[in-house]
Amino acid sequence: MANATKYIDVLIDSLTKFPGIGRKGAERIAYFIVKSEKSLGKNLINALKEVDEKLDICPDTGMVLLKGEESPLSSDSRNSEILCVVENMEDVIKIENTNSFDGLYHVLGGAISPLDGIGPSDLSFDKLLKRINSELKEVIIATNPSTSGNATALYLEKILKDKNIEISRLAVGLPVGSNLEYIDDKTISSAIQGRVKLS
Repeated sequence: MANATKYIDVLIDSLTKFPGIGRKGAERIAYFIVKSEKSLGKNLINALKEVDEKLDICPDTGMVLLKGEESPLSSDSRNSEILCVVENMEDVIKIENTNSFDGLYHVLGGAISPLDGIGPSDLSFDKLLKRINSELKEVIIATNPSTSGNATALYLEKILKDKNIEISRLAVGLPVGSNLEYIDDKTISSAIQGRVKLS
């Protein structure tokens, strides 16, 4: 029995590395996989392998894309005068689903959260500053309306204020403490259209 559980323990430890999955949740998932049809485990392995082999993170924008390809969301068909700064790739997908934004994106890779040990140097602010050029006229701060999202927005405003660009933030109407990925498309679309100028 001890020999069998060591494999389950390795799986549990791996699952706890995912955001939002604690030890108990990881145990439930691990035992579910073990008890399920073998095809579930094989499909999961194949999906993880495909993601690992075929997808990459753009070093400049933080966007997920196919290895060796340029992001379609940073192409010439987009409005390069507006840059929307978001915390995660999920936020990009949510905003894209609204069909209300045609500019470029920059994914920070999270939000400033001292309690979680995440500071400005852990996010891609340096890469964002390298993307600020004479063509860019506006940066929309689209961080989540949470404590860490607001801290990130304040930091963004501070580092961008001397860049001679308009800085705006998504309009009110987004519930405080929420995440963009859980907000309906219409609310996000309204927040983009009614964004508030910060400078």
